[in-house]
Amino acid sequence: MVDVVKALVLAWSAALLTASYLGIFPQMKMDNTFVASLLTGAMASFGIERKSNGNGNKKPNIIDNKDTKAGIK
Repeated sequence: MVDVVKALVLAWSAALLTASYLGIFPQMKMDNTFVASLLTGAMASFGIERKSNGNGNKKPNIIDNKDTKAGIK
């Protein structure tokens, strides 16, 4: 029963957020951040997470240009 309620909240919040962004109901005024937080919470309860951008454990490249003369006249 709990999973049914979570699935309904997930579907409802996704539909409402999509309708808001598409402008289907222009007379409807609502707080998109509240609906987005419900959507995020419902997705997290099912274990759905945002995918990382692929830079998981990579260290950033540090370029040391102190010894170059590029751009100096």
